[in-house]
Parts: sequence; structure tokens; C-alpha cells
Amino acid sequence: MHHRPLRAIAVACIALAVAACATGAPSSAPTPTPAAATYVEAQDAICSAFGAMLRAVGNPDAGTPSILSKTLDEAVTAGDVPAAERAAAGMAAELQAAVQQAAVAGRYEDSAPAAAAMNTLFVAFGAMITAKLAVARKTPGATDPQAAFEQAGGVEAWTAMLVGLQRMPIPSGAVPKACKAFSGTP
Repeated sequence: MHHRPLRAIAVACIALAVAACATGAPSSAPTPTPAAATYVEAQDAICSAFGAMLRAVGNPDAGTPSILSKTLDEAVTAGDVPAAERAAAGMAAELQAAVQQAAVAGRYEDSAPAAAAMNTLFVAFGAMITAKLAVARKTPGATDPQAAFEQAGGVEAWTAMLVGLQRMPIPSGAVPKACKAFSGTP
């Protein structure tokens, strides 16, 4: 009995199936556009994003590090790369949550400028974390973490975020909610 013709047919069928799936043809279903956020949704998202930032890096205005940031700094000083990587991963997870919340806030037209600045700020903090890891790993030519933050636009983003939040109008009849994160409590 000859199995070669059957095997050749099977291989040809698999190849055709793979080719059909990999054509890159667009799906007939359109990608849904997220609905615009309401003032309340934007306000909640901004507060959540700010809280996640505080848990990740601390309060830049007060100069107080978060637990994760302090752990990262201590690990970098000690040259403890595994501890630095764990702290950096925790910080990155918090910043990713912050980015997601900033995206929600950005769907509300009046908070879009503050949300865009928040996103830039979170990316700048990410650059700083990456630079700290490079220092911990003793990577030749590692960028100074503060310089990495500044080069990524962190300083300007912080100011733009604060200005954007101050200028965000309160809709008629809306009642702003207190946000613990704005007082430094994540």
C-alpha cells in the first residue's frame, strides 16, 4: 500500500488551509469605535489613572516614592537585578492600568487634553523605569533615569496634565466627586 500519495494530499490540504487563513483579508465586521465617555466616567477614569500612577511611582509633587518605586531604587542601589525586575514589573502593570484609564477619560471631549498629557506622562515614567533597570543591570551607556523621563516629555506632560485638569469644565448640573488620589492617597 502506498502512503505517499495520501501524505502528499494531506500536506497540500493543510497548506491550502493555512494559506486561506493567512491571506490577511479584512474581516467583514467593522471594528467598533468606543462610545464617548460621560463626565462622570471621565472623572472616575482620571481618578483611577492618577491612583495607579501613585501606586506605580509615588507623588512627584511631594517627592514621595511609592512602595514599588522605593523598592526599585533600593534594588538598583544594591545591584539586585531580580528584585529590580520584580519592582519594575509591578510598576509597569500599574502604569498600564493608568494608560487604560487615561484612554477612557480621553473619550470625553473636555478631558481629552488632560488624558493625552497623562498618557505621555505614563510613557515617560515607563522610560524612567527602563533606564533604572539598565542601571541595575550595569548596562554600558545606560541613560540616567531622570534624563530618560525628561527626554520622554515627562516634565511638560506633568504640567499639561495639571493645566488640563484645571481647565476641564464641569457640566451644568454635574457634581464633581472627591478623588482621594488628588490628595496623594492611591
